[in-house]
Amino acid sequence: MNYLKPFEMKEFSVAHDQCAMRVNTDGCLLGAIAGEHLGPLDVQHALDIGTGSGVIAMQLAQRFPKAYVDAVEIHGPSAKQATANFKDSPFANRMVCYHEPIQEFELNLLYDIIVSNPPYFEDGPTKMDAGVAAARHALTLDFKSLVHNAARLLKTSGCFWVILPCDQSDRFLDEALDEGLYLNSIIHVHPKENRSANRCIYSLTKQEVSEPQRRKITLYESNQCYTSEAREVLSPFYASL
Repeated sequence: MNYLKPFEMKEFSVAHDQCAMRVNTDGCLLGAIAGEHLGPLDVQHALDIGTGSGVIAMQLAQRFPKAYVDAVEIHGPSAKQATANFKDSPFANRMVCYHEPIQEFELNLLYDIIVSNPPYFEDGPTKMDAGVAAARHALTLDFKSLVHNAARLLKTSGCFWVILPCDQSDRFLDEALDEGLYLNSIIHVHPKENRSANRCIYSLTKQEVSEPQRRKITLYESNQCYTSEAREVLSPFYASL
């Protein structure tokens, strides 16, 4: 069995060898960008739905030093590893991972910011490992359930941030609208300058805006190095930047 090294960030380390989903660029982008309009002291409570290794939750804890960060994860080994990662981080006293479905999660409080890098492959063959299959194929958390529970747990003034393949956007936004969540901003993520966006980062709120903000970010130069804009976003976290 190959040993998978922890993913080293500047302020914390992320073990992810037991997780259904490894640390990846999608999640790290979301953790770096979500709540970008908020000041460091503006967040009291944050929630990561489907935390996996816990990397996004720890990014939020780094960015918002007064925030208590909760995480929910249904996959047992992932929840156990996220808990260990939290305990080993500088933010241990502000972080808890709950091993339960988000549909059953209730702490009698509402959140300033909720994030999720959710399952999205609803069709196609599933992988043999049940944890990976659940993480990648929306077997336990479809869009309707995700937005319903995000809306249930979000403050009236709060924001809900998600990263998804762009071709899933219409269906996701339709479900969000049914739950009273409105598109506030969208960031189109392009792998390269001459390539179409393949991921979109959405910010949703309970207040409707007349015109959502739109922009793009390009990740890689032609030589596979990060672009200057990607480096700016990820450099507070990646030890290699």
